[in-house]
Amino acid sequence: MSDTSHVTVIGAGIIGMVTALTFLRRGYQVTVIDRFGPGKATSFGNAGGFGVTDPQPTSLPGTIWKVPGWLLDPEGPLRISPAYLPRLMPWLWRFWRAAAPKNVAAIADAQHALNVQVYQDWLPILDAAGLSDQLQRNGSLTLYRTDVAFQNDTFSWNLRRERGIEIHELDEHEIRQLEPEIGSGFARGVLMPDWSHVLDPYGIVTGIAACFAGDGGEILRAEVTGFVPRDSRAWALETDTGERPVDKLVVCAGAWSHRISSWFGETVPLESERGYHMTLPAAPVRPRRMLIIGEEHFVITPMSMGLRLAGTVEMSGLEAAPNHARSRVLLTKARRVLPGLRSKAVEEGLSEWSGHRPALPDTIPVISKSQRFENVFYGFGHGHLGLTQAATTGRLLADLVSGESASFNLLPYRVDRFR
Repeated sequence: MSDTSHVTVIGAGIIGMVTALTFLRRGYQVTVIDRFGPGKATSFGNAGGFGVTDPQPTSLPGTIWKVPGWLLDPEGPLRISPAYLPRLMPWLWRFWRAAAPKNVAAIADAQHALNVQVYQDWLPILDAAGLSDQLQRNGSLTLYRTDVAFQNDTFSWNLRRERGIEIHELDEHEIRQLEPEIGSGFARGVLMPDWSHVLDPYGIVTGIAACFAGDGGEILRAEVTGFVPRDSRAWALETDTGERPVDKLVVCAGAWSHRISSWFGETVPLESERGYHMTLPAAPVRPRRMLIIGEEHFVITPMSMGLRLAGTVEMSGLEAAPNHARSRVLLTKARRVLPGLRSKAVEEGLSEWSGHRPALPDTIPVISKSQRFENVFYGFGHGHLGLTQAATTGRLLADLVSGESASFNLLPYRVDRFR
């Protein structure tokens, strides 16, 4: 541990809480500050996947040309608010550049470097918090209705193969053997054995928060509104409950992190990808593993509270009101996959939700020391892999704060890479 023994973490989502617990277990005094409380924002309703087999960037060669068709399709996986589009254009330009072949390979390498460490970092934390039974290591099954759709994703599957990720291609008969409740008409499938999912993402965050508080960590419900600089340090945080002195400051504020980094003079092109879910507690069918529907870009996850349908991307900024027609589309799609959901009774007690994924145009998260303030550190921008990469991010941030050498090159994750 360093001479400075107190760490303040902004953000009580999955990244912030796991990071805070990691610092606490290394002997630091730790305070977490969040205006909502543990797991009340994006971490409340994610799809629950441990996507350790997903190193590929969101932007692949050709992705940008699919956007017009997605936008015109009422059931499409993407919606961009016309009013927000002018503000989004610089981000979209960076997103398009990320799809250059040399960039795709470098991004996949950076993501894979994090993903291969996920279980070794996560398992001790789950055990310490009494949450080991939450992790379901049954793999995932990606489904395609046609051979053409499967072939269209060849580039993505090859990125995985080149990095040693285990995948098994399945025909229609093998799909039905694995998941008998799936309807007919899926010509191809891909089983990824190393994928996992959790039974309750919100329960993971609150369980970790309870472990953290029980071991002496402090959770403060407050909104951070600014900071007090002194020399090259952040000396204190300004909050709606008063000023809070800080020694070391770690920013894990999800989709709001760029607003905080801008206070420190570090501009980051972070956008919100609003995602939606619908959870069906009365679902009479329960797949054995997480289902990923290739052409339609959504997932079906068996959870303790029911069957969760999740997916879609809506880019309209942090202030726009949610459009829950997006979550209702998920049920329409899911009924085409699982015929057992077609009854009206399935809708009894259903819940809908939306949350802001923190999206960077190159998909790689920021895990970095500030280049301007010596006691400020960042961990944000994990997109669809926040739950997956949380424990590894927490360990790497603790290494950075402690001045320990990282086990691999952290240059791809620097906060100043967007200059």
